[in-house]
Amino acid sequence: MQHDVHLQGHGFRLEPLAVAHAGALAQIVDPSMWAGMSTTLPEGEVGMVNFIEDTRATRALTAFAVVDAGSGLVVGSTAFRDLSLDDRRVEIGRTFYARSTWGSLVNPVSKWLLLRHAFESWDVHRVGFRVDARNVRSLAAMRRLGAYEEGVMRGHRAAPDGTRADSVCFSILAHEWPGVELGLLDRITSPRTVPVLGPVGLTAAGEPDAGAPGVAVPDLPPVIAL
Repeated sequence: MQHDVHLQGHGFRLEPLAVAHAGALAQIVDPSMWAGMSTTLPEGEVGMVNFIEDTRATRALTAFAVVDAGSGLVVGSTAFRDLSLDDRRVEIGRTFYARSTWGSLVNPVSKWLLLRHAFESWDVHRVGFRVDARNVRSLAAMRRLGAYEEGVMRGHRAAPDGTRADSVCFSILAHEWPGVELGLLDRITSPRTVPVLGPVGLTAAGEPDAGAPGVAVPDLPPVIAL
């Protein structure tokens, strides 16, 4: 859905996902990184425009472009899903990042911004995550985050390739957030920067960005939740 939530901190900002981000996002996706997503891989800029328009039209999704605040480089996208203020719950998903940022601060900072907003602005009691059971890297990243592993929903959804996919469910409750936040901030503030090793990125306008800043020594690849 369309929204006006803007989040920023520790060198990155999350801004409402818009068609203007399509060109940059189209350059960072590929079939292997899209594995485990619940939607078909967007093909080219036209496919990404359609993906963004569908996302913005879905009331259950509050989606963001993830942007390097210093360079303006668009490095990925993430979203809140199924927000219920009455039940005080929300999920985080639809997350993907440029390969050049894998293992960097992008995922920890994005998760910190989203979780802080959910718990401290929306006052939710529960933040949930669902991860494709075949996505070993994302499962490891969720466990490192400190989320509670609730179990597996077998045959939970139809994958884009026609198979049935199991979903592993994780959650963080409000009383657990302070401890999770401490862990995230420890990772975010540790002085371990090295140059990015990856393709030149693009700004939101689709212009090459050759001056991407250093990022942290790899922790784990980013979460790609359903």
